[in-house]
Amino acid sequence: MTAEFEEAYALTHFTVSSANDVPNRDPIVWEIQGSNDGEDFTTIFSHDGDSFWDQRLQVIRFDAGDDFDKPKIGYRFFRFIAFKTVQHFQIGEIEYFGDTSFPVDPKAKLTTTWGSIKDIR
Repeated sequence: MTAEFEEAYALTHFTVSSANDVPNRDPIVWEIQGSNDGEDFTTIFSHDGDSFWDQRLQVIRFDAGDDFDKPKIGYRFFRFIAFKTVQHFQIGEIEYFGDTSFPVDPKAKLTTTWGSIKDIR
């Protein structure tokens, strides 16, 4: 295997947990995105509507094939972006899981937009 990795990570499922704060801080419009260069991102999953959570510190799982399209390609970079909340957003945790036939490049980084909301719509 060369120093340059061509493999990527195929997202099979992910979990997102609500934080211990108030429901008005749960994201309403948000996306999970993937990229292979860290600059041009593709939407893997998007949500536009009410919060999924009905409790604080609740974990919700999203599965490929059920909640978003099964992966056709892998990505080296992943990010979560919140576009809209009632107040400043807060989530407890995001975990990404993938197919082992698409190994993660050890130089790849997971990125997120913690603490800000992008209003590009």
